Amino acid sequence: MVRRRYFPVKIVILAADSLGVRSMATYVEYNGERIIIDPSAALGPWRYGLHPTSVEEEALMLAKERIARYVERSDTVVFTHYHWDHYDPDLPLADKRIITKDPKNNINQSQRRRAALLKYKYLVADGREYGDLVFSPPLPHGPEGTRLGYVVAVRIGDLVFSSDIQGPISERAKEWIIEQNPRILIMDGPPTYFLGYKLSVENRDAAVKNIQEIMEKTDVKTIVLDHHLTRDLKYMERFPIYERAEELGVRATTGAEFSGHNPLFLEAWRRDIAKGVKEVGSEYIRRAYHD
Repeated sequence: MVRRRYFPVKIVILAADSLGVRSMATYVEYNGERIIIDPSAALGPWRYGLHPTSVEEEALMLAKERIARYVERSDTVVFTHYHWDHYDPDLPLADKRIITKDPKNNINQSQRRRAALLKYKYLVADGREYGDLVFSPPLPHGPEGTRLGYVVAVRIGDLVFSSDIQGPISERAKEWIIEQNPRILIMDGPPTYFLGYKLSVENRDAAVKNIQEIMEKTDVKTIVLDHHLTRDLKYMERFPIYERAEELGVRATTGAEFSGHNPLFLEAWRRDIAKGVKEVGSEYIRRAYHD
């Protein structure tokens, strides 16, 4: 397990599901380097039999504008995999150092096709180190054997950022995170809104066990759990790790709350917003994306 003295790290959650869009876009400043991870955002095209509401469209516009501003100021761009809510090949990246999931190995066909759209030179992330950036080997996008392919995680100082490992469900992902010994962990939780359907109870339980083991075996003090997990309004009930986190002195929070905002669960609220049962004002959304 890694034990080192680190420089201070600055973290800005640029966009997230708890801020109204599908995203884990994060900006990091560490040891003089400015890094943006997964600079993209998208909307769930179909939820409750409904297309996105106008407030979701507004949040997406604001998220993309904010991401573009931070891309401009960044030195390094990291893509952990090639799903559209994490990867945007149309960003102006000519003057950036790009470090990305290997587009040729440990990748499924759909992600391989998307990776081919990246028109800039890049460095392969998988299992490599570039200065202060330490990348994991390819990790399953959820459980072992998933058809969704692989992602990479990255350690920057005492921060570990890991997208789309869903909890983590995979033992490999858990062991890599423990070895890195983060104090801050930014990670997606399991898609509990699919519990009993696309997410089995067994995989949910594996994610619960694994994250509890991470909390017990590392120096982690803050875990930002977002993305798939916060598409479920009952996420705290269906992913019961919060009581154990409190016992261990770990702050388990959403990206919105980490950033000082009340959550905007716009996709999960879509039905109520469409029916007029819930109102979300434009000013509320703009405040969440204001720098």
